[in-house]
Amino acid sequence: MSMKLFCGSSNRDLGERIARHLDMSLGEISLDRFADGEVNIFIGESVRNCECVIIQTTSQCGDKSVNDILMELLIIIDAMKRGSASKVVVVMPYFGYSRADRKDYSRAPISAKVVASCLEAQNVNRVISCDLHSGQTCGFFSNNCPMDNLYNEVYFVDYIKYNIIPEFGENIVIVAPDEGAVKSATRVSNKLKVSAATIFKNREKANEVASMCLMGDVHGKIAILLDDMIDTAGTACKAATTLMENGASKIFMLATHGLFSGPAINRINESNFDKIIVTNTISPRKETLECDKIKIIDVSWMIAEAIRRQHDGTSLSELYLNEDVLRDKTEVTFIN
Repeated sequence: MSMKLFCGSSNRDLGERIARHLDMSLGEISLDRFADGEVNIFIGESVRNCECVIIQTTSQCGDKSVNDILMELLIIIDAMKRGSASKVVVVMPYFGYSRADRKDYSRAPISAKVVASCLEAQNVNRVISCDLHSGQTCGFFSNNCPMDNLYNEVYFVDYIKYNIIPEFGENIVIVAPDEGAVKSATRVSNKLKVSAATIFKNREKANEVASMCLMGDVHGKIAILLDDMIDTAGTACKAATTLMENGASKIFMLATHGLFSGPAINRINESNFDKIIVTNTISPRKETLECDKIKIIDVSWMIAEAIRRQHDGTSLSELYLNEDVLRDKTEVTFIN
């Protein structure tokens, strides 16, 4: 079965990088909108009996909202299915609505499940994502549409080993900014054989933290916050202040998805962070690329390799577990 690669409008640069790793060209697709904002899609080549891979990170992009991007994806899928594609694989490097993944108060929606249901209703065959906000999101998909969650920790471990340690030394502590990040922070600290700490935060509402309490010792150490995403940066910058008040000598943050919504860039410029490292799962805005405190790692090889392996029917577990085999392939490269 031949494979064709298509990219939506949310992160064209990432799509082109993935295509180069696969020695392919992106498929011909016209993405437009009618005057009233409705999505207008035209597939410019035959997809009959082909495996179609659609790359679409479901985050805000330019003047398009998350909802616009998500609707665009669903209509692209429908066009592929109606064009008699034999298989449709959706690559969502950032899974929109992933933060609403449980019912934690009365009448709360589980929005991540709604997105999963929409994709399954389109008869998608497989979904690939990166560093989900919660691993339980994979359970929202049935066996008819399995989901693969890729972990970018190998890139972050390499960044610490080959960028932070040579310049600042090995007196490092990996800090989980909340209880949800504890497992990831512990895994990374174990791989680096360094200490770990946790910040307990009390939220009053989304994107707003009332208080923070550090559990662990960061005095005189290089504190590295580790999380899946950074959005408005309010919580992250408060965490950096907490670490500084507790004596951290340098403060870094590693996060897979750099949303940088609203006042995020201004907050980061005025923050105690020495550097924030994110990946290119989100298409960066101009001000993000120009921010001296932000560096963006290219993770296109890992996504391309996951696409290749699911097409060939080979195991993806090596992408999760065997970092030594991947070391020369996942060398840290920046796009800014």
